[in-house]
Parts: sequence; C-alpha cells; structure tokens
Amino acid sequence: MKTMEQVETQTQTLTITATSWSRLAATAVAHMTEHLYIGIITVALPVIASAMGLSMAQAGSLVSTRYLVAGVVNLPSGFLADLTKRRSTLLGLCLVFLGLASLLMSLAPSFWPLLLFMATGGLGAGGFHPQSIAILSSAYRERRAFALGVHDSAANLGEVVAPLSIGALLTYTDWRTTLQIWAVPGLVVGLSYALFCPEVNQAKSHKERLKRLLWEDLVKNCAVLVMFFVSVFRILGQSALTVFLPLYLTLHLKLSVATMGFYISTLFFFAGISPSFSGWVSDRIGRVPLIVVGSALAALSVVALPHLSPGVPLVIGCGLVGGLLWALRPVVFAAAMEVAPPELAGTLVGFFYSGNMGLSFLAPILAGLVADAYGLPAAVTFTGIFPFLACIIPLVFLRGRGV
Repeated sequence: MKTMEQVETQTQTLTITATSWSRLAATAVAHMTEHLYIGIITVALPVIASAMGLSMAQAGSLVSTRYLVAGVVNLPSGFLADLTKRRSTLLGLCLVFLGLASLLMSLAPSFWPLLLFMATGGLGAGGFHPQSIAILSSAYRERRAFALGVHDSAANLGEVVAPLSIGALLTYTDWRTTLQIWAVPGLVVGLSYALFCPEVNQAKSHKERLKRLLWEDLVKNCAVLVMFFVSVFRILGQSALTVFLPLYLTLHLKLSVATMGFYISTLFFFAGISPSFSGWVSDRIGRVPLIVVGSALAALSVVALPHLSPGVPLVIGCGLVGGLLWALRPVVFAAAMEVAPPELAGTLVGFFYSGNMGLSFLAPILAGLVADAYGLPAAVTFTGIFPFLACIIPLVFLRGRGV
C-alpha cells in the first residue's frame, strides 16, 4: 500500500505537470488571440476603406500607424518584461487593448478617430510579444524551443482562422457589427489570462550591464546589424502585402470578401508551415545562402501575383508568397543569435521586434502612394522591392565573413 508521503509526492508531480502544460496552453491561446486581430488588416480593412471612402494612402496610413505605435511600445515592453513582477497582467492588458480597439473602431465616424483607435490596437500588438516570450522562456528553460514553437504555431493558426472567420462575418453583417463581435476574444481571453494565470517574475535585472552589452555586442556587431535589416525588409514586404493584396483582390479583381478571405488564408496557411522546413534546410546549407535564395524567390513570387488569373494560378501564387516571404524569420533570428553573446538572446529578440514594428509603418504608406498614383497592381508589384533588398544586403556586407 502506498504511504501518504508517496501519494502526496505523486500528487505534487501531477500538479506541477498540469500547471506547466496549462501555462503553455494558456499562453498559446493568448498568442492565437493576438494574431486574430491581423484579420482586421487583411480582410476588414478593404471593406472599411470602401464604406468610408478612404484613399489608398489613408488605408495604408491606418496600418502604418498601428505598426509605428507597436514598434515604439515594443522595446519598453521588453524592459518591463525583465523588471515587472506581474508579466501575466501586462500580457492580459495587451489583449484587452486589442479587443477595445476593435470595439472603438466599430464606432468611428470618420478617418481620424479610426486612426486613433488603430493606434490603440498598436499598443496591444507591440506590448504582447516581449511579455509572452519572457513568460515562456522563464517557465520552460529546459524545453524553451518546444514552448516557443507551440507559441508560434498558435499564432499561425490565428492568422489562418481570422481571414475565414471575418470573411464569413462580413458576408452576413456589416463591418461595424463584425468589429464589435471581433472585440470579444481579446476582452475575454485578456481578462481571463490576467486573472487566472498568475506568473511572478523572480529574475533580477542588471540594467547597466545590459546597456553596455546592448551597445557593444548588438549595435556595433556588423553581422547582427545585417540580419536586423534583413529582418526589417522582410517585415516591410509582409506589412505592405497584408494591406494591399486584400485591396487588390477586392477592389481591382472585384472578388467577394469570402473569396478574398480564402486566398489570404491560403497565403497564411503556407506561411505557417514553411518556417519549420526552412529551419531544417538552413541547418544543412547554411543561414545566409537560404536567406539570399529565399528572399530572391519571394521577390519574384510577389512580382508575379498581379499577372495571375483568379482560380488555381492565384491560389498557387498566394501559397508561394506565403511559403517564401514568411519562411525566413527563424533563419534570420538563428543567424543573428549565432554571432551574438548567448546572454543577449532575449534582448536580441526585443531589439529585432522593436525595429521590425517600428520601421514597418513605412511600407504601407509608400505602397499606398504608389496605388493612388499607378493603381493597385503596381502597389503589389512595388512590394517585391523589399524582399529583393533583403536578398542584396547579406550579399554585399557578409561576403567572406563565414556567417
């Protein structure tokens, strides 16, 4: 017969295991919820722009404002992730901001309030990742890669679900009602995570040492900076495409919202499954060769999109763009981490995310100006410039460095 001590030990083990998996599951659901709000950009924005009579430049500036605010917030959020005692509360608050932004956008009477409420969503989007990655990195030190892999997979699932769901809602309701319904996940999941998933940060920060290492081993490291700008140009291409591909499909090709949602979901489906494969390939042929080849192919696939007819050709084109343009994030981060000190891994992620979100606001504005001047097909073609630059930079600056 088992003693009381044995039973208590087994119970404690089961409790720890259950708690461990529940933390991962809850954070994965939170990350999926955060990425559901990408659907407002990819699917709802064309309908909003058409209903409110917005120019292409105005539509682009809405998304640019969200990215700009997110970029500004990202780095302070990273520092808070190291300093605050209640990261779960901050993570939940980020989701609440996203839900609240969706609700307020549904009430916006004109462009400027809409811009303000889109910026509110940027607060949530920019603050989320440093908190979630810090929580999982702390909770799963021995299985960090697995935990972050589940974290990313959940986000990809959200980006597949969002276009289909919002497309279906817009088929049966107007855009204001759709955004009101879409506010619910952020508010419910955010409050639930903050209230029922407490997490206390016990780590002690060393701010002065962190500042010194940040300058000496990141900002002054040529290889890290090259990967930083490769990452930025990759995100510039993604941010412009997520705005103007839906606009091109609905306003230029005259496709229904539901059909457009299918094409966008196809893109994000392949965007979701490609990073694992690209990481496997880069372990065998090297980081920089894959970045160069993958970026070049991504540029070509983007440029080809306006020349594809609706149906199977366009489905294949969207799949190729998603699989190529979205595949390189783990490769770029791996290349940067291999030339940076191991103790700066978390800071490196915050540095990259801040730059990505902080600079990605430029692409939708530029593409919007191109669309107003030359049309939506030209704007989609223009987007191909960004992955092309991501291809050129490592060729020029890392030749002979053995990265």
